[in-house]
Amino acid sequence: MSSNKHHTFQDYIYSTYSNKNSGTAASYLKAIQILDELFQIKDIFNLKGKSLSEIKDPYLIERIIDYIAEEEDKYRHGEISLFDLGKSTQTSYPRKRFCTAAIRRLGEFVNLICCEDATDIMRSSTHKGSKLSSDLLKRFNINDKGTDKEIRAKRRVGQNIFRAMLLEIYDAKCCITGIDIPEVLRASHIVPWAECIDTRLNPENGLCLSATYDAAFDKHLITFDEDYRLVLSPVLKEEYTSEAFKTHFLKYEGTTIVLPLMFKPSQDYLSKHRAKLIV
Repeated sequence: MSSNKHHTFQDYIYSTYSNKNSGTAASYLKAIQILDELFQIKDIFNLKGKSLSEIKDPYLIERIIDYIAEEEDKYRHGEISLFDLGKSTQTSYPRKRFCTAAIRRLGEFVNLICCEDATDIMRSSTHKGSKLSSDLLKRFNINDKGTDKEIRAKRRVGQNIFRAMLLEIYDAKCCITGIDIPEVLRASHIVPWAECIDTRLNPENGLCLSATYDAAFDKHLITFDEDYRLVLSPVLKEEYTSEAFKTHFLKYEGTTIVLPLMFKPSQDYLSKHRAKLIV
């Protein structure tokens, strides 16, 4: 799966809103410019004149998103806010929440850049998945330290990175069925995120599954044997006999999944999952 890189926020926003006649992309870029000017007047986040569009720290962007949303609310309710420092000709932007919308799009872009960076690191790595995971956890500061909100932000970044890596090595296809619709694909952790920090960004701890099989895998209704063949819970076969069950589950029982060329799922992790199969 080739990487679709966006080198700047402007590239990203125009590719997202490809219909330039809509004016949405231009409005978002203008909103970022307005925020840049305001932060030059009041440098709350110590940007030192740097444009918001240059920020690559996803956690800093999260803080700025929250701040701008609060300041827009104040402005719209007639309270003193950051936007009182702006030009009178630009009042429609905070009034219509364009600034919050724009900074959220920037947050999406920063997360995309993190995913692309992590995927590049994975692609060129000569290490095992455990070492790659350790390196990525440090690089992107993904841990359980900080406030609840900061931990949730780190989890979002980490899970986005994990998903990007899994879609890359599985060529954006479900390893059971071959379904290749990204919107219905899930990056399934074998050892759950909350259970072990060390395995969180280890691609050997993942499977690319479509939503139905991801749910079944998460609920321990399916698993995979030592030869990567699909195993169904006996409970499923005892309780379900419909054609739908036969088509979507029984049909694939004993089928070997399509394995990635690099970072094959760890049998150590799968053995832990097999032990929890509902019988």
